[in-house]
Amino acid sequence: MRGLRSLKILVVSVLLSSSALAASDEAPKKEYPVDPKSGLKMAPGWEMVNAQCNACHTTLIVGQNSGDEKVWRETLQWMIDTQGLWDLSETWEPILAYLSTNYGEAKIDLETFRRLPLDPSMMPPPKE
Repeated sequence: MRGLRSLKILVVSVLLSSSALAASDEAPKKEYPVDPKSGLKMAPGWEMVNAQCNACHTTLIVGQNSGDEKVWRETLQWMIDTQGLWDLSETWEPILAYLSTNYGEAKIDLETFRRLPLDPSMMPPPKE
């Protein structure tokens, strides 16, 4: 009986220490305050993004979007190609770094949603 108790304690100790090690491997993401006027996270580079993006539309729309660097690059390129956004020149990389770091890929909360959102091409046609 005593050996079984010792074994249980050993198993619990191993499980707790391994989960603590796994948790320590992940660096905590620094939380930044949100600028009340622009709605942007006040992380390094936010002023540049505020100046560039707010020239054409409210920066409140930034927080409604997410994506990795590729998604943000495509979005900005679409704005240049179709919406009249100027060449971002030397601000491309800092803006992409800010957006992809602070507004990166969003995970779907599967406790709230039953499935991933449908691809737009799979949506029914709009009603006329």
